[in-house]
Amino acid sequence: MDRRADPRVEVKLPCHVAFPRSKSPLFVGVTENMSRGGILVSWSADRMMTNLPRAGDLLTVDIELPANHSFGRRCMHCQAVVARVSAGEDGGARVAFQVNQMQFRSYSNGKYAGAANREVGCSLM
Repeated sequence: MDRRADPRVEVKLPCHVAFPRSKSPLFVGVTENMSRGGILVSWSADRMMTNLPRAGDLLTVDIELPANHSFGRRCMHCQAVVARVSAGEDGGARVAFQVNQMQFRSYSNGKYAGAANREVGCSLM
């Protein structure tokens, strides 16, 4: 039985997941699909951490949006609760989030892109 309130859109975008007050991401992954109320994120085994998030954990998800000539780089900053964690097909993991709050923010000159020491780069407009 499908209990989703909003339709899902399959979209692959880089995202950065962290605890709300953390300066560095818990993990960097890729969205698989998203809706107004939820996001499914996956990440590969080579980016695995020792402690996976658990259902009920409050996290932030910063999703990199494609650049637009009218308004530049943006990201979607979400405050979300982990709904489910499962094993991915490649030995990685998949995390389903229930979105509580969502804001569109400027992308701070693409700090995430290719940075070895990843910092929070999604700031208020």
